Amino acid sequence: MNKFRLLKADEIECRIASVKAQGLSLLLYKTARTDANLLDETFGEANWQNDFKVIDGVLYGGIGIKIENDWIWKWDAGTESNTEAEKGRASDAFKRAGFKWGIGRELYTAPFVYVPNTKCKIENGKCYDKFEVKEIGYNEAGEITSLVIVNTSSRVEAYKMGVKVTESFSGDAKINATKVKALTKTCEEDKIPTDYVCELYGVSKMSDLTEAMLSNIVGNWDKLKAKYNERNNS
Repeated sequence: MNKFRLLKADEIECRIASVKAQGLSLLLYKTARTDANLLDETFGEANWQNDFKVIDGVLYGGIGIKIENDWIWKWDAGTESNTEAEKGRASDAFKRAGFKWGIGRELYTAPFVYVPNTKCKIENGKCYDKFEVKEIGYNEAGEITSLVIVNTSSRVEAYKMGVKVTESFSGDAKINATKVKALTKTCEEDKIPTDYVCELYGVSKMSDLTEAMLSNIVGNWDKLKAKYNERNNS
């Protein structure tokens, strides 16, 4: 069976997940158009199809691929978008079915992407900047090993995987021992390695975290935890 290639940088979109005064986090995703293009490229226009069905009020999208004269289907449910609810559900269901087939599954290995407020414009808890993936690299297992994201509104490099972010908080005080102990305890309770947290924020140890970083960690803890569990269970 043909295998889908890994996504290129210009096939990956960035969406703002959460915004705090100190910075924001980004999610990487693919569009339904990218799925369709990759299906055409990999199997040919005549060898795949998609369909939708409603089960107990839930919209499911399916992708069928012709393999040795047999049609093999994989399905998943969609969720509504903020605009055009039905269209959003259909698009989401289609993209989720694409993940089932392996299209863009490498996005599950994406790091927690944090952009400090020195690299974006945040006003009244909101940010309208646009971001795009400039570069991306993978290892032999298809896991993301390098990533560069640019703020297209200001044309500055907003995120680079593997580069410490502490310089972005040069004037911010380090957290004290009590806060280190409290965060370490939270990590232990939720089974999140402290090394993982340090890796995300580009520091070598917990005591190097700044107050701004801690605020971002607390505000995004559920997402951070979900990302770690998703990465280790995929």
